[in-house]
Order: sequence, then structure tokens, then C-alpha cells
Amino acid sequence: MIYFDNSATTKPDKEVLETFNKVSENYFFNPASPHAKGIEADKLLESAREQIRKLLKLEKQSVVFTSGATESNNLILTGMARAKKQFGRTIITTKLEHPSVLETVRALEGEGFIIQYMRFKDDGKLDMEHLEGLLTSDVILIAMMHVNNVMGAILPVAEVAERIAGYPKIHFHVDCVQSFGKVPLQTEGVHSFSLSGHKFNGLKGQGLLVFSQLKTITHTVFGGGQEYGFRSGTVNVPSDVALSRAMRLTLDDYEMQRARLYQMKGEIERYVKQFPGIRLNSHHDGAPHIVNLSFTGVKGEVIVNAFSKRDIMVSTTSACSSKRAKLNETLTALHVPDKAITGSIRISLSKHNTAEEVHRFNEVFREIYEEVEELLEK
Repeated sequence: MIYFDNSATTKPDKEVLETFNKVSENYFFNPASPHAKGIEADKLLESAREQIRKLLKLEKQSVVFTSGATESNNLILTGMARAKKQFGRTIITTKLEHPSVLETVRALEGEGFIIQYMRFKDDGKLDMEHLEGLLTSDVILIAMMHVNNVMGAILPVAEVAERIAGYPKIHFHVDCVQSFGKVPLQTEGVHSFSLSGHKFNGLKGQGLLVFSQLKTITHTVFGGGQEYGFRSGTVNVPSDVALSRAMRLTLDDYEMQRARLYQMKGEIERYVKQFPGIRLNSHHDGAPHIVNLSFTGVKGEVIVNAFSKRDIMVSTTSACSSKRAKLNETLTALHVPDKAITGSIRISLSKHNTAEEVHRFNEVFREIYEEVEELLEK
């Protein structure tokens, strides 16, 4: 089996599993308990938190452990919007965002907040002039992703941070789920960002929220006051320690793996571009692990099933939205034609993939292309 759906989830590293099991067996204690073993567990938890701070080169920001980026995004967007509503009601985001951002801001819209969407130019680049036109004294929150999970587009986080520097009321949140371990993180001028462990060979149910204004937010989870009082609930020490291990392993060979990913991505792009009727939607200067292409005139689900029957796992869109009937909002926002959207598939790579697997993918691609060639719009 060849697994090319790594933007949906990745295979956990063996060392991460070993860490989780070891801590589960030997430090299963509640870190909030006052006895000696509870204190040991708490020290281990704080050691993991400090290691993450060093890995991310953080200064004063708080590191909050969550169950994943979906929870992180929900907590920060709802908490910050409600905390700042006396100062303004406008939230700016993009239609490229993950459902955990888009559905959260739409829920906030029902509470009386105003949602504005940054536009993209025909070349897929963020329209910075349009953003400047949206910036008013009523804006309190901007939420955007660093790397898009469908197209691999790298959004200009640093440039947005620079443009909003003169608006002190704005909280700037960035979803870094697809960027960590793939491209250099852009966190200067960013007030909070989220990560999810299962996207970089960690475990599902592991997440982070890095936040620089902890005392200014309205809490939305109440209980025993864990995680600085921001996210109450018994802390999952084994998962959090294993997350710090996954992050360290990812950064240990980051440069080498990034180069490998770009090389494999380039091999796929060069191969598929020679076939009439195939549209390459993603850009070569995007993230190194995502290729999005279209069999124009053929449904993407048909192509995914054809690959799956040959033991190659690819996807249509985000795994969180692939079962929805409507056209993918990311591809629509980036001006991909409707027929190309319905025929789009996503190939997403990880450090566990090999050049041999890419070669096999290309062979199978030709087989499938020949099967559907008569249906393609060229």
C-alpha cells in the first residue's frame, strides 16, 4: 500500500508511540494531584511544555495543550471574539480556511459578529489591497492559515502581520497545522497559532495553542482550572509528552526532509503535466508536500477509487470536508473552474514516502489516464 494522503493524517513515528506507552504505564497519575506521584507527573508535563517552548523559540507566549487544532481554533476564535466585542464586531478570514475556522466564524456571525473574507487574485495570491480596504477600527480578529491543506498554497502571514501592525485592537491567529515541519513557521507579529500532532507523525488527539495574550481572553471551557484556567479537564500527560517528542523528531531532520518532499513533488508535477486534459492546480512554489490536480470532466471520486483499487491512497479534498456535496470552497476562492474542481484530487506526501513510491504512482497514473482519456475535456 502506498499512502499519499498525509495532509489528512500521518503515520505515527515508532518513537512517539513508545513515548506514549511508557508515560502511560509509568506516569498515569493526575498532574493536579498533590501527592508525590502527581507532582512527578506535573514535572514531566511542564518539562514537555518547556521543550516545546525551546523548539518553537518562544519567549513570553503560553503553550496550551489541546486535543487538536480544531479545538485550538474554536477556543481562540470564540474566546477572543467575545472578549473583544465591546471594541468591535468585525472578523476577517479567508475562504481557504479549514472548517474548524470557517464554521466557528459562521457561528460567531449568528452572535452578531460581521465576517469579511479576504479575496485572492487570479494568480492565487492574496489580494493585499483588498485586505487593506477591509481594515477598519471595527476589526478585532483576523484568522488565516499558513499553508492551505487542499492546494498547498503558502499564505503571506508575515506581510499580513506587517499590514495590521497599526491596528492594536486586532488579534491575529494563524492555523499552522500544515506548515509545521514543511515550511519555516512565520510567527512574528502573530498573537496565537495552532498545531496538530497527527499532521507531523504524532498521534491523533494531540494539539497545541500558542498564545501571547492569555489574560485577555474569555474562557469557554470551565472546570478545575487546568492549562492556566483556559482549558479545564484532566491533562493527558502521555499524549502531551509524546507530542513534544513528535515535534523534536520532526525538527531534527527538517531541512533534509523538506528537500526530499520538494524533489518528490517535482517528479509528480513534471510527469502529470505532459498529459492533455490534466490541470495542475497547485503551484510549484507552494508547500513541498501537496500536489493538487484535476482530471477535467471526470469526477474526483472516480479517480480516487481507481487509485485505491491499485493500493494507492489519495484524496479529493480535505478529509474534514470530502463528504460534503458542495464545491470545495478553497478551489472556488482560487478561481479554479467548476469542472476542474469536481475532477480534482490531492496527493500529499510525508517523510515516510519514497522515490520508488512516486515512480509507482506515475505508472498507475498513466494506467488510469488511459482508462478515462475519452471522457476528459482537453
